Amino acid sequence: MKSNLEYLNDDLKYLGFGENTLLNQQLLENVAQGKPEFELLTDAFFEHFVRTEAKLHFIKLIKQGTYVFDRYTAINQYERDPGRNKGREFHIYKGTGVTLKEAYNLLDGRSARIDQINADDERYRVWVQLDFDEKDAHRNYRYKYYRHYDLEKVLAGYPIEEFQAEPTRKMLLSSLERGNRHLVTLNTGKPEPKWIEANPAEKSIRISTPVPAKKRGSEERRSSKRASRAASDLAGEKLAEEQEMPEEATSATGN
Repeated sequence: MKSNLEYLNDDLKYLGFGENTLLNQQLLENVAQGKPEFELLTDAFFEHFVRTEAKLHFIKLIKQGTYVFDRYTAINQYERDPGRNKGREFHIYKGTGVTLKEAYNLLDGRSARIDQINADDERYRVWVQLDFDEKDAHRNYRYKYYRHYDLEKVLAGYPIEEFQAEPTRKMLLSSLERGNRHLVTLNTGKPEPKWIEANPAEKSIRISTPVPAKKRGSEERRSSKRASRAASDLAGEKLAEEQEMPEEATSATGN
Protein backbone atom coordinates (compact mmCIF):
# COMPACT_ATOMS: atom_id res chain seq x y z
CA MET A 1 0.00 0.00 0.00
CA LYS A 2 1.30 3.45 -0.93
CA SER A 3 2.25 5.92 1.77
CA ASN A 4 0.77 9.41 2.00
CA LEU A 5 4.05 10.86 0.68
CA GLU A 6 4.00 8.53 -2.34
CA TYR A 7 0.47 9.65 -3.20
CA LEU A 8 1.52 13.30 -2.94
CA ASN A 9 4.54 12.70 -5.17
CA ASP A 10 2.26 10.97 -7.70
CA ASP A 11 0.02 14.05 -7.65
CA LEU A 12 2.99 16.31 -8.37
CA LYS A 13 4.06 14.08 -11.25
CA TYR A 14 0.58 13.81 -12.80
CA LEU A 15 -0.01 17.56 -12.51
CA GLY A 16 3.23 18.41 -14.30
CA PHE A 17 5.46 19.46 -11.41
CA GLY A 18 8.04 16.77 -12.08
CA GLU A 19 9.55 14.01 -9.98
CA ASN A 20 12.76 13.55 -8.00
CA THR A 21 13.25 17.32 -7.88
CA LEU A 22 13.98 19.88 -5.18
CA LEU A 23 10.20 20.28 -4.87
CA ASN A 24 9.86 16.62 -3.87
CA GLN A 25 12.61 17.05 -1.28
CA GLN A 26 10.89 20.12 0.18
CA LEU A 27 7.63 18.18 0.27
CA LEU A 28 9.30 15.38 2.25
CA GLU A 29 10.77 17.86 4.75
CA ASN A 30 7.49 19.70 5.35
CA VAL A 31 5.44 16.51 5.74
CA ALA A 32 8.00 15.23 8.27
CA GLN A 33 7.54 18.40 10.34
CA GLY A 34 3.82 17.67 10.70
CA LYS A 35 2.65 21.21 9.98
CA PRO A 36 -1.14 21.72 9.72
CA GLU A 37 -0.60 23.28 6.28
CA PHE A 38 2.27 24.58 4.18
CA GLU A 39 3.13 26.07 0.78
CA LEU A 40 5.88 25.29 -1.72
CA LEU A 41 7.14 27.50 -4.54
CA THR A 42 8.37 26.52 -7.97
CA ASP A 43 8.52 27.90 -11.51
CA ALA A 44 8.82 26.81 -15.12
CA PHE A 45 9.64 28.32 -18.52
CA PHE A 46 7.37 26.95 -21.27
CA GLU A 47 8.27 29.79 -23.63
CA HIS A 48 11.18 32.20 -23.98
CA PHE A 49 10.86 35.26 -21.73
CA VAL A 50 7.74 33.88 -20.01
CA ARG A 51 8.09 32.60 -16.47
CA THR A 52 5.26 30.59 -14.90
CA GLU A 53 5.41 30.77 -11.12
CA ALA A 54 3.42 28.38 -8.95
CA LYS A 55 2.58 28.39 -5.24
CA LEU A 56 1.41 24.92 -4.13
CA HIS A 57 -0.78 24.56 -1.05
CA PHE A 58 -0.92 21.40 1.10
CA ILE A 59 -3.24 20.85 4.06
CA LYS A 60 -3.38 18.14 6.72
CA LEU A 61 -6.69 16.35 7.22
CA ILE A 62 -7.23 16.21 10.98
CA LYS A 63 -9.26 12.96 11.14
CA GLN A 64 -7.12 11.00 8.70
CA GLY A 65 -3.83 12.56 9.74
CA THR A 66 -2.74 12.70 6.10
CA TYR A 67 -1.89 15.54 3.73
CA VAL A 68 -3.60 16.50 0.49
CA PHE A 69 -2.44 18.77 -2.31
CA ASP A 70 -5.60 20.86 -2.58
CA ARG A 71 -4.74 23.83 -4.80
CA TYR A 72 -2.06 25.95 -6.41
CA THR A 73 -1.79 29.47 -7.78
CA ALA A 74 -0.10 29.94 -11.14
CA ILE A 75 1.09 33.27 -12.54
CA ASN A 76 2.41 33.92 -16.05
CA GLN A 77 5.03 36.67 -16.00
CA TYR A 78 5.95 38.15 -19.38
CA GLU A 79 9.41 39.68 -19.21
CA ARG A 80 8.94 41.72 -22.38
CA ASP A 81 5.32 42.70 -21.76
CA PRO A 82 4.49 42.84 -18.01
CA GLY A 83 1.04 44.22 -18.82
CA ARG A 84 0.06 40.71 -19.94
CA ASN A 85 0.87 39.13 -16.55
CA LYS A 86 -2.02 37.02 -15.29
CA GLY A 87 -2.62 34.55 -12.48
CA ARG A 88 -5.29 32.20 -11.19
CA GLU A 89 -5.90 29.66 -8.44
CA PHE A 90 -6.49 26.06 -9.59
CA HIS A 91 -8.10 23.54 -7.25
CA ILE A 92 -7.08 19.90 -7.05
CA TYR A 93 -9.48 17.15 -5.99
CA LYS A 94 -8.21 13.63 -5.36
CA GLY A 95 -5.15 14.30 -7.49
CA THR A 96 -7.22 15.55 -10.42
CA GLY A 97 -7.11 19.05 -11.86
CA VAL A 98 -5.42 21.41 -14.28
CA THR A 99 -1.77 20.56 -14.94
CA LEU A 100 0.91 23.26 -14.74
CA LYS A 101 1.34 23.30 -18.54
CA GLU A 102 -2.43 23.59 -19.01
CA ALA A 103 -2.47 26.45 -16.50
CA TYR A 104 0.23 28.24 -18.49
CA ASN A 105 -1.72 27.76 -21.73
CA LEU A 106 -5.02 28.89 -20.19
CA LEU A 107 -3.42 32.01 -18.72
CA ASP A 108 -1.86 32.66 -22.14
CA GLY A 109 -5.36 32.82 -23.64
CA ARG A 110 -5.73 29.38 -25.21
CA SER A 111 -8.29 26.63 -24.56
CA ALA A 112 -7.54 23.25 -22.99
CA ARG A 113 -9.43 20.04 -22.36
CA ILE A 114 -9.04 19.56 -18.61
CA ASP A 115 -9.81 16.74 -16.18
CA GLN A 116 -12.51 17.31 -13.57
CA ILE A 117 -14.46 15.24 -11.01
CA ASN A 118 -18.27 15.25 -10.92
CA ALA A 119 -20.62 14.86 -7.93
CA ASP A 120 -20.41 11.05 -8.25
CA ASP A 121 -16.59 11.14 -8.02
CA GLU A 122 -16.31 10.23 -11.70
CA ARG A 123 -13.56 11.78 -13.78
CA TYR A 124 -14.54 13.52 -17.00
CA ARG A 125 -12.88 15.87 -19.50
CA VAL A 126 -14.20 19.19 -20.74
CA TRP A 127 -12.93 22.03 -22.92
CA VAL A 128 -12.47 25.31 -21.07
CA GLN A 129 -11.09 28.77 -21.63
CA LEU A 130 -10.53 31.56 -19.10
CA ASP A 131 -12.81 34.59 -19.26
CA PHE A 132 -10.46 37.51 -18.65
CA ASP A 133 -13.42 39.89 -18.44
CA GLU A 134 -15.12 38.22 -15.48
CA LYS A 135 -13.98 36.96 -12.06
CA ASP A 136 -15.75 34.88 -9.41
CA ALA A 137 -16.15 35.66 -5.71
CA HIS A 138 -12.57 34.49 -5.07
CA ARG A 139 -11.25 36.88 -7.74
CA ASN A 140 -10.39 34.03 -10.10
CA TYR A 141 -11.04 34.29 -13.81
CA ARG A 142 -14.17 32.27 -14.57
CA TYR A 143 -14.16 29.28 -16.87
CA LYS A 144 -16.04 29.29 -20.15
CA TYR A 145 -17.12 25.70 -20.88
CA TYR A 146 -17.44 24.12 -24.34
CA ARG A 147 -19.09 20.70 -24.22
CA HIS A 148 -19.79 20.03 -27.90
CA TYR A 149 -16.41 20.48 -29.54
CA ASP A 150 -15.06 17.54 -31.55
CA LEU A 151 -11.43 18.43 -32.21
CA GLU A 152 -10.68 15.32 -34.26
CA LYS A 153 -13.63 16.04 -36.56
CA VAL A 154 -12.50 19.65 -36.96
CA LEU A 155 -8.93 18.62 -37.83
CA ALA A 156 -10.20 16.16 -40.44
CA GLY A 157 -11.39 19.14 -42.47
CA TYR A 158 -7.85 20.47 -42.93
CA PRO A 159 -5.00 19.08 -45.10
CA ILE A 160 -2.70 18.57 -42.12
CA GLU A 161 0.02 16.02 -42.88
CA GLU A 162 0.51 15.07 -39.21
CA PHE A 163 -3.18 14.16 -38.97
CA GLN A 164 -2.91 11.45 -41.62
CA ALA A 165 -0.76 8.89 -39.73
CA GLU A 166 -1.99 7.31 -36.49
CA PRO A 167 1.11 7.99 -34.30
CA THR A 168 1.41 11.65 -35.26
CA ARG A 169 -2.38 12.11 -35.13
CA LYS A 170 -2.51 10.93 -31.52
CA MET A 171 0.43 13.18 -30.61
CA LEU A 172 -1.24 16.16 -32.33
CA LEU A 173 -4.58 15.62 -30.58
CA SER A 174 -2.94 15.19 -27.18
CA SER A 175 -0.86 18.34 -27.61
CA LEU A 176 -3.80 20.50 -28.68
CA GLU A 177 -5.98 19.14 -25.87
CA ARG A 178 -3.37 20.33 -23.35
CA GLY A 179 -3.81 23.81 -24.80
CA ASN A 180 -0.55 23.89 -26.75
CA ARG A 181 0.15 25.66 -29.98
CA HIS A 182 1.39 22.88 -32.26
CA LEU A 183 3.57 23.21 -35.36
CA VAL A 184 2.13 21.25 -38.31
CA THR A 185 2.55 20.98 -42.07
CA LEU A 186 -0.47 22.32 -43.94
CA ASN A 187 -0.48 21.00 -47.51
CA THR A 188 -2.74 22.91 -49.90
CA GLY A 189 -0.67 22.06 -52.97
CA LYS A 190 2.56 23.24 -51.35
CA PRO A 191 3.59 22.09 -47.84
CA GLU A 192 3.76 25.02 -45.43
CA PRO A 193 4.59 25.08 -41.71
CA LYS A 194 1.79 26.52 -39.56
CA TRP A 195 1.05 26.94 -35.88
CA ILE A 196 -2.39 25.69 -34.90
CA GLU A 197 -4.37 25.74 -31.66
CA ALA A 198 -7.80 24.54 -30.60
CA ASN A 199 -10.65 27.04 -30.85
CA PRO A 200 -13.73 25.41 -29.26
CA ALA A 201 -15.56 28.75 -28.99
CA GLU A 202 -15.93 28.78 -32.78
CA LYS A 203 -15.69 24.98 -33.31
CA SER A 204 -12.57 25.48 -35.41
CA ILE A 205 -8.81 25.87 -35.03
CA ARG A 206 -6.67 29.00 -35.10
CA ILE A 207 -3.90 29.01 -37.70
CA SER A 208 -0.87 31.29 -37.78
CA THR A 209 2.36 31.45 -39.78
CA PRO A 210 5.66 31.00 -37.90
CA VAL A 211 8.11 33.89 -38.09
CA PRO A 212 11.42 32.49 -39.43
CA ALA A 213 14.23 32.65 -36.89
CA LYS A 214 16.51 34.34 -39.43
CA LYS A 215 13.90 37.01 -40.10
CA ARG A 216 13.45 37.62 -36.38
CA GLY A 217 17.21 37.94 -36.03
CA SER A 218 17.39 40.35 -38.95
CA GLU A 219 14.59 42.46 -37.49
CA GLU A 220 16.37 42.58 -34.14
CA ARG A 221 19.68 43.50 -35.79
CA ARG A 222 18.01 46.21 -37.87
CA SER A 223 16.30 47.55 -34.75
CA SER A 224 19.63 47.51 -32.91
CA LYS A 225 21.36 49.32 -35.77
CA ARG A 226 18.61 51.94 -35.89
CA ALA A 227 18.95 52.48 -32.15
CA SER A 228 22.75 52.74 -32.48
CA ARG A 229 22.46 55.23 -35.32
CA ALA A 230 19.95 57.29 -33.35
CA ALA A 231 22.24 57.28 -30.30
CA SER A 232 25.22 58.21 -32.49
CA ASP A 233 23.30 61.08 -34.13
CA LEU A 234 22.17 62.32 -30.73
CA ALA A 235 25.72 62.22 -29.40
CA GLY A 236 26.95 64.06 -32.49
CA GLU A 237 24.35 66.78 -32.09
CA LYS A 238 25.21 67.15 -28.41
CA LEU A 239 28.95 67.42 -29.21
CA ALA A 240 28.27 70.04 -31.89
CA GLU A 241 26.20 72.08 -29.43
CA GLU A 242 28.97 71.90 -26.84
CA GLN A 243 31.54 73.01 -29.42
CA GLU A 244 29.38 75.99 -30.41
CA MET A 245 28.84 77.14 -26.82
CA PRO A 246 32.31 78.73 -26.28
CA GLU A 247 31.96 80.76 -29.50
CA GLU A 248 28.61 82.12 -28.36
CA ALA A 249 30.05 82.88 -24.91
CA THR A 250 33.06 84.69 -26.45
CA SER A 251 30.81 86.68 -28.75
CA ALA A 252 28.65 87.73 -25.80
CA THR A 253 31.71 88.81 -23.82
CA GLY A 254 33.09 90.79 -26.79
CA ASN A 255 29.86 92.80 -26.98
